[in-house]
Amino acid sequence: MLVGLTGNIGSGKTTVLGLFEALGARVISADEIVGRLLGEEDIRTQIRAALGSDVFSVDGSLDKKKTAKVVFDNEGLRRKLEGIVHPAVMGEIKQFALPNEVTIAEIPLLFEGGFTGEVNVVVTVTAPKEIVYERLRGKLSAEDITKRLACQIPDEQKAASSDFVIINATDIASTRQQVKEIYQLLKLRHRRNV
Repeated sequence: MLVGLTGNIGSGKTTVLGLFEALGARVISADEIVGRLLGEEDIRTQIRAALGSDVFSVDGSLDKKKTAKVVFDNEGLRRKLEGIVHPAVMGEIKQFALPNEVTIAEIPLLFEGGFTGEVNVVVTVTAPKEIVYERLRGKLSAEDITKRLACQIPDEQKAASSDFVIINATDIASTRQQVKEIYQLLKLRHRRNV
């Protein structure tokens, strides 16, 4: 069973993924896959053709800050970048998932990329906006956070289309309990379908 774990920026998806892993779940992160893919010459060549050479550092690596500036100011370029990276990421996730286990895949843009049909279950992590801004302060400016959130489907829409929703506010014990309950239900559902 492949479970897509998603949520908007600053919702705490990585924390939730770690909680699933601590319970024994098989886990994988799309962000880690992206980091690896960006080291592949073929992917870098496609990105250079789509976005130009200005988003690369002198050593040939992708400059994430420059890339973010370009793609979050230009929807067309953002979609081109996503069209290069997302299918490759989903391919790796599907190879990693095992049919006899519950696999939790952290996929930030599951809805935006149109990949909900590629997973068996959708779990969305949400957090109140003020907590999101607080979590990201120091990493991004308020303007950058707002730009990124504007590119993502609102929490309410994602929650309405999800099988499970985890509210990840400030109480980690509450988040841990929600994860535990959902994981038990996922294992039960998986056993019924095997």
